[in-house]
Amino acid sequence: MQSVYIDEVFLLNFIINYMLLFVTKRIIRARASQPRLVLGSIIGSAYAVFMLLPHSEFFYSFISKLLFSLSLVAITYNIKKFRQYIRTVAVFYMVSFAFGGAAYAVAGLMNKGVQDFVPFKILATSTVIAYFSIMLVASYCKRLYIREKSHATVLITVDGETSAVSCFLDTGNSLYDPISDSPVMIAELSSVSSILPKEVSELVKTGTVDKIPDGFSRRIRLIPYSSIGKEGVIIGFKPDRVQIGEKVICDIVVGLCENSLSQDNTYTALLNPAAMA
Repeated sequence: MQSVYIDEVFLLNFIINYMLLFVTKRIIRARASQPRLVLGSIIGSAYAVFMLLPHSEFFYSFISKLLFSLSLVAITYNIKKFRQYIRTVAVFYMVSFAFGGAAYAVAGLMNKGVQDFVPFKILATSTVIAYFSIMLVASYCKRLYIREKSHATVLITVDGETSAVSCFLDTGNSLYDPISDSPVMIAELSSVSSILPKEVSELVKTGTVDKIPDGFSRRIRLIPYSSIGKEGVIIGFKPDRVQIGEKVICDIVVGLCENSLSQDNTYTALLNPAAMA
């Protein structure tokens, strides 16, 4: 008969619970203080100890484990908004499943079974594997989320003609029209040439404004810019409107450039975040 020592069970579960709560905190960027993480780990360890006591059948039930995990998340992270709380619970479960899967996988590689677990060896190896795996997946998902939220199809309208361009919300774009103080979005000339007079394309290519087409002069804007070791002027125009989803923007200027803005051609315009304010 194998002996089980309560202090070892408590310490082992304290480490596991701390890692679960800590990784969950990292993923959701929760403001959980160190004392709260420790408190949550202690509560989780105490639950594991109670499961070893006589007449502890209730602690093995699904409803008991569910209520306990919900309470553990609430105590550790002290979340006020219900939606954020549900999200945190979901992430906590996913992290727990990942750690559990890693532990069983490492146990299998070591030819160990549940009955002859080597807790600290398994814990150390599975913790490292699970932690880096979870953080890599979380980082990848975050990049996909940011990319999805940062990209949008923008409709630019001039004199009843509309061009759809793929736009990237660029926090580094802080250009403004010096006359109207309107935010400036930068677009590749080729992406909007269908709604512009041919003469405007020539203006951009030559970099001069001596041959502005009749009826379009009121739209032409000269936008000064500066970057590291470089200064210049971008030729742009004032559209009738720019539409992003349901949002219609009239106070905006479109700057034109000949160069490609994206190496992989995923977008052809850069939007000033101020335009979305």
